[in-house]
Amino acid sequence: MPYLPVIGLGAVSSAGYGVKKAYAAVADGAGCLTSLSVFDSGLKQVPLCGQVPEKPEIRLGAEVPDATTGFALWAAKEALIDITDLKGLRLGVVLATTVAGMTRSELFFRELRDKPEFVRHAGVFLAHHEPTATTGVVARQVGALGFHTLSTACSTGLHAVGMAKRLIEQGVYDVCLAVGSDALSILTVRGFASLMLIDFDGCKPFDKRRVGISLGEGAGALLLASPEAAAKLGREAVGYVAGWGASADCHHMTAPHPEGRGARMAVEKALAEAALAPSDIGLIAAHGTATPDNDVSEIKAMRAVFEKLPPFCSMKGTLGHTLAASGTLEAVCALRALRDGVIPATAGFEELDEAIGAAPSGRATAELRFVLKTSFGFGGNNAAVVLAKERRL
Repeated sequence: MPYLPVIGLGAVSSAGYGVKKAYAAVADGAGCLTSLSVFDSGLKQVPLCGQVPEKPEIRLGAEVPDATTGFALWAAKEALIDITDLKGLRLGVVLATTVAGMTRSELFFRELRDKPEFVRHAGVFLAHHEPTATTGVVARQVGALGFHTLSTACSTGLHAVGMAKRLIEQGVYDVCLAVGSDALSILTVRGFASLMLIDFDGCKPFDKRRVGISLGEGAGALLLASPEAAAKLGREAVGYVAGWGASADCHHMTAPHPEGRGARMAVEKALAEAALAPSDIGLIAAHGTATPDNDVSEIKAMRAVFEKLPPFCSMKGTLGHTLAASGTLEAVCALRALRDGVIPATAGFEELDEAIGAAPSGRATAELRFVLKTSFGFGGNNAAVVLAKERRL
């Protein structure tokens, strides 16, 4: 299958608005986690989270009903910047989310608890609860011909990139936006706390001291195109999507397979589609959640694929774990790292864990041609995407 050009990028993150800010923070391993202030979680301890700074341009209302939609729209429009005329090309949207309109629903139920008569507003508040409602708003505002919604836990963002690739290859669209977006919500903060998977002092990916994740919010967007559509729009490629791999090992509802079986399968499929050997990969932009089990199983999976581990990093110590947005947001930063020949630092890492036996790289420069991005979700749902610096037919 052909390598598909990526002709636009967008990002909203704890580092601020725009790809430039997200990438600069990730490359340096900057500390962008702050004490949760978006809402009162009700937890005994306030966790550190990757919170998006307030932005006047994102105004909640009829057209932008919740933060998840607002982040998605901002990132999508940045990816589409300067494209004022699609020249008759068919644009599609594939949107990944886990939270969707949950933040708006939480507001409704908070009011309902104290005011039973508030139930009369259920239709207005809950109309955007379903993930597909978020996608519909984005598609309508960017003028898309069609839209598709994915929600497969933390692997969703990378699956959106892979599905956008497939839809172009199959001739459904000429240009396709892969967007991942999630806002912080009470459900996710309390849910991960109940699983005892939050590090209240900030996550430490691959570190011996790691005890859990730091949640984050934001959005990432990649604009994929057929080579013909990219030429017609006059857009240079910022990189290419070379291969996508997906698997579901169904090992456990929340725990990863201890040997990373499904993760390995997804990576092998992505490499096969890209027609690459493991030795071609110059950097792994790892999932790297900083939970005790996930980091161990991820490196076991990579060792099963790679005879020698290439440099690897995790971006979650900077951006937080942005759930469905993590795959797209981190892929955006990985594409910039690929273009610039930069191996990003891993914020939060200090001490080698003998159980892992490998340490993420500090910031460095390297000749990079291919980067592997991985994302793994609850239920054994796994995704891997190979990104390329140059086109290969």
